Amino acid sequence: MNFIKKTNFDDVTLYRLGSAFTGKPQVYVYSFLVDGILIDTGHPKIGKDFANVLEEEKIDRIILTHHHEDHSGNVEELKKKKRVPVYASPLCCELIKKPKRIEPARIMSWGQPKKATAQELDLTKDTCTDNYKFQIIETPGHAIDQISLYEADKGWLFSGDIFVHHYIKAFMRDEDMLEQINSIKKLLTLDFDVLFCNHQPVFKNGKARLSNKLDFLENFYASVKKEYEMGKSPKQIMKSLQLKEQRILKILSFGQLSQLNMITSVIRTL
Repeated sequence: MNFIKKTNFDDVTLYRLGSAFTGKPQVYVYSFLVDGILIDTGHPKIGKDFANVLEEEKIDRIILTHHHEDHSGNVEELKKKKRVPVYASPLCCELIKKPKRIEPARIMSWGQPKKATAQELDLTKDTCTDNYKFQIIETPGHAIDQISLYEADKGWLFSGDIFVHHYIKAFMRDEDMLEQINSIKKLLTLDFDVLFCNHQPVFKNGKARLSNKLDFLENFYASVKKEYEMGKSPKQIMKSLQLKEQRILKILSFGQLSQLNMITSVIRTL
């Protein structure tokens, strides 16, 4: 069963997307439509339904924030339906050409991504529409290819997955905490209030919420660093910091999603 809910905030249309075998979805992802630009395409399971919902919408182009399946899962479906170009960072363009086989937990939530192609976005230039100008900002950490889009006059930040929540309990295996910290610091130099996060949009005080996320990551990083320099292993650090693993998530993801990954992400940078 697919779930699509359309709402609006200012001049931005939000599509809340989710899928479940029965009942309501456990996780959702958002796509955003603003002045002809669709930012991210949702997950593979929802492709045809989402394409039908967008049939009457004016879309000039699609921009991807990063390659993860819940963001790039319907590139080919929407490209065919809307006959519009798709743009992404050079790294993202390469990654969606050869999507990796994902784990059961992600397949259950999102579906396995298929091969897709996009045109390279010039990251040094602004992306303009009739009414808005978006600065493209490289914000790696959650994903190596992630970008954010900033509209200065409106105080909008389309941040991909750099926020999600002001605290988190799991990392993907290849996430880089130090890069996330540096990316957030970069974004906090900007003047914005609305945070169009793809999993939890924040319509007021978005900068403060992102600052809270930075505090959480920096405190976590410092705590792990201290324990590691005392000679403790990742599992010993888990115990010292009284962290509890989400075992079902870790098992279903074959270890791709876990709190232990947060600790090893810190250790890799020391």
